[in-house]
Formats: sequence, C-alpha cells, structure tokens
Amino acid sequence: MSKGFCTRRAWLKAISIALFLFCSTGNAASTGLMLSYELTHDMLRMPDNFSVSVYEDGVALVHYPDYMKKAGDYQVELTPSEVQQIRLLLEHPLVQGFNPGQAKAQKKGIDDQSQELFAISDDSWSNFEVHTPGNEKSIRWANVAIDAERYPEIGVFKKLADIEAQLLQLDQHPTAVAVAD
Repeated sequence: MSKGFCTRRAWLKAISIALFLFCSTGNAASTGLMLSYELTHDMLRMPDNFSVSVYEDGVALVHYPDYMKKAGDYQVELTPSEVQQIRLLLEHPLVQGFNPGQAKAQKKGIDDQSQELFAISDDSWSNFEVHTPGNEKSIRWANVAIDAERYPEIGVFKKLADIEAQLLQLDQHPTAVAVAD
C-alpha cells in the first residue's frame, strides 16, 4: 500500500464489507456489477465520499462518509422490480448515448438564448460507471440534479438525476442493514 493511496481506515472498511458479503451470501460473491457510483464535492477535498455499488442480484453496497449524518456502510437487498427499474434507466438510449461535449453545447445554446446569469461556486460531481450487457460507460458530470431542473429539454440530465436520487435514498430502503466496522 503506497502512502496517500488509501488510508488504513479505508482498507479496513473495504475488508469489512468484503467479509460481510462473503459471510452473508453463503460464501458466494455477488453477481456482476451493474453500477458503481460516487459523489464528490469540490469544496470537500476528501478521499472519503458517498458511494454505491449495485449488483445484478440486487445487492447494493452503500457508503456514507464520516462527515454525513448517516455515516457508515449499508447493505441493501433490492427487489427484482427495483433492479429492473435501475437496469432500465442504465440501458436507456439517452444514458448509453451520453456525449458530454454535446450536452455542454446544448446547455450553452440554451444559456445564450435565456440571457440569465447563473453560477455555481462549488461543483458536486456525479461519477457513474455503468455496466450493461456488452457495454461499459463512464459518465462524470457536475451538478446533475441542478442541470435536470434547469435544462428539462436535455433529457439525459433527468435520467441521471433519477438514478442519483434512487441511490441517495438507499439507506432508507426497508432492507438496509448497517455493516459494522
């Protein structure tokens, strides 16, 4: 482990989650990864961020960083219909065909026409690693929820905001179980 790569605590958390999964799934790892998500904030330059991994078998691993009220690690068992709902969002043509350059150009065109002044001082970055059959896609976009509200005509922002909203509330899922350190 190189200095600065990961803290000892981060490694212990990762090992704890791995052991919990190993023990709780009958010694079988979760099936394929569907989505890996991380939310980072420009004003919080910390290695500990909100993150979620969702697997095809419905297992979701959620990590809330120490600075959040809900701090800790959770395991959630999604129902088949919840997995299907997430899968449909991930496989949607707007998400699969997302082009950041095109989205920026569309935003600029709308902003130029509106003549409204708008600024965000500290961005929040949504980082999606989407794994669908035959395709893997990385999407990194700042202020997804704000863009979904400000630019409803750019449909991909709504799709990404819908995915993000579901992930941010997984700790409230009826099957959410805190994973002890």
